[in-house]
Amino acid sequence: MPNEISLQKLKEKYGTILKLTSDDKLITTYCKKPSFATFLNYQNKYKDNPHEAILFLFQECILDQENYDDEFMLSAGNSIVAMIKKDSEFVIDATPQKDEFKKSAALIRYAFQVDPYQLSMDEFYKLLEEALWLQKHNEKRTENTLMTAFAQTFSN
Repeated sequence: MPNEISLQKLKEKYGTILKLTSDDKLITTYCKKPSFATFLNYQNKYKDNPHEAILFLFQECILDQENYDDEFMLSAGNSIVAMIKKDSEFVIDATPQKDEFKKSAALIRYAFQVDPYQLSMDEFYKLLEEALWLQKHNEKRTENTLMTAFAQTFSN
């Protein structure tokens, strides 16, 4: 188990660190939140084999090299998925389809000129929320400009 100094270094490197503990409190491990690319890979694998997909997600996020039993890895992987769903609070469908993720990634890339596939999922959803707000703001501004232009055109 990492000490406070190593935990702080992990937080600086990965952002949010998740502490996952087994039901019986005998096993504790630390994970990073998955990147957007990792989560897309998880979704692709989930279609074919949910069990393997959850194990893949856990193994991608784990910050140590310990061996864990399948039951703990599945439980921890499901916890990671639950946290991602919680991060995406403004999404109507809690398990968005691949196409929705690609549209969201394109919007983030356009609005912020960053590679969305390298972002952690919580950062991805924060930027998506901001990009959607910007898009709505720009649409409102365009709408007001058109209304003004029509009003001036037809008042003459």
